[in-house]
Amino acid sequence: MSQAIKPTEPMVGDIELSFGGKLAGMVPVIAPMLLALAFILSRLYIGPKGLLYEGAMTMLALICYISAAVILVTNLFVRESVLRKLGLWATALGVAFNFAGWMMRWIEAGDAEGWKSGINGIWRYFPLDNLYPLTLGFCFGGAITTLVIIRKEKYQHIGALSMPIVTVILTMAMMLGNAISTLPPILDSYWRPIHVSIATIAYGVCLVSFGLAVAYLLRDGVRTEALAIATALYGVLGVYVWVGHSQVPLSMEYGVSMMMGRSTFPVRATLPGVGPLMELAFISIILALVLFVIDWFRRDAKVNRLAWRLFGVAAGLQALVLGVLFYQLKNINNLAAHVPASALPKFGEWLATQNNVAIPPAQYATVAQSFLQERSADLTISAQSNPVEIGGLIGLFVALVLVALFAWKRERVVSALPQLAQIDGLLYRTVGVAFPLLSLLLITGAVWANESWGRYWGWDSKEVGALVAWMAYAGFLHTRIAHGWRGRRSAYFALLGFALVIFTWLGVSFLLPGLHSYAEPMS
Repeated sequence: MSQAIKPTEPMVGDIELSFGGKLAGMVPVIAPMLLALAFILSRLYIGPKGLLYEGAMTMLALICYISAAVILVTNLFVRESVLRKLGLWATALGVAFNFAGWMMRWIEAGDAEGWKSGINGIWRYFPLDNLYPLTLGFCFGGAITTLVIIRKEKYQHIGALSMPIVTVILTMAMMLGNAISTLPPILDSYWRPIHVSIATIAYGVCLVSFGLAVAYLLRDGVRTEALAIATALYGVLGVYVWVGHSQVPLSMEYGVSMMMGRSTFPVRATLPGVGPLMELAFISIILALVLFVIDWFRRDAKVNRLAWRLFGVAAGLQALVLGVLFYQLKNINNLAAHVPASALPKFGEWLATQNNVAIPPAQYATVAQSFLQERSADLTISAQSNPVEIGGLIGLFVALVLVALFAWKRERVVSALPQLAQIDGLLYRTVGVAFPLLSLLLITGAVWANESWGRYWGWDSKEVGALVAWMAYAGFLHTRIAHGWRGRRSAYFALLGFALVIFTWLGVSFLLPGLHSYAEPMS
């Protein structure tokens, strides 16, 4: 036994070979960062020529991420070394474009304001002025963490679980709009880039830990029906019921908020054809959910087959929903005529409040109608009208398709994943990175809050959300270290933690009031 555990002294040549091998293994991570640096320096010294601006870089990053997601998922079913390499380098290129675009926004913000000398000089323009650049950083963190992992061949298939999520998040980011915001002087602090940069990278690592948790559960034999039930619940509660918070579910209508310039009005133009398709998809998901629950307890083969067929139908309907929705966003005319009469009184009341004018309630609808008709030529709709809703619809479609594919070729998918011990160890390491980052997030946020608002903690909704997410990952590490929890229980903690991260990043920003909320302009 002593001989077995006695360390042997490696020879110098072995050390050099090992170091060289490790350096060569890091090329897929180092190369895209060098390429990104070249793009950034070119933008700094050449100017916004050709593709050297943030919008172009972000679009190229999205194209690369979509390609990487498709290739890596395909490689789960068609095991080819060329697909592995293509997926790896598509991810690497996406990382380069993502980071370059994110940092180019820094230059563009400074140019837009003339590089005014603030409290912290160039740090005033660091690209974290609103949710859009924060999301660019979030995607970069998730993609580069994925890249670090999938550069090793034994972990190549983990990217098939994380890159689709990165793709959906970056798609939603582009719908948020990339307008540059001017921060109020009270927030002009060097703690801002430190605090929010830590947040973006931490969230990205949490994203990958979520993919690893799903991989562990699949490898450990969790029924695919459990994934289907979770996806159906996400669709019913997280997308359709929430989408209907301003429109009654099963109303057979769906509309998006109208905009004038960059301002969004709390009134929606109904998109023809979208509502009925959404209702059909909603009903299909509910029926599939009910059948999956019945099958879970009864193990009925006929019920199971019918549930999966309905699940597939829901995926197809969701694709139609997105197709018709984006078609209508581009082609609908005369927006004022597409506002439901039932929405006019509430909008008229909002107009009266905004203009501080006393109007009898009976005239609210008339005032609203007149306002819409007078400004009909200036009213617009786009994916930016309701980016979170549309992002949720896209995310649901991706989830439905992936779960259906995993169920269709379950054995093929499971056999492609690393062994349980490897996934469990990698999950532990990613959470071990995410937790101290989330801890630093809370600490630096408290210091920044004290500098800006004169208090370290104010129980703001985002502060509470970040604390709860931190507690979830703290629970993961505590139960593992103190109580020896492994496997499924740890995986469930990772799933919970990422769900709380998503809520902190997006749900708090748009749904709950607070100092960090973006909900007001999206009403």
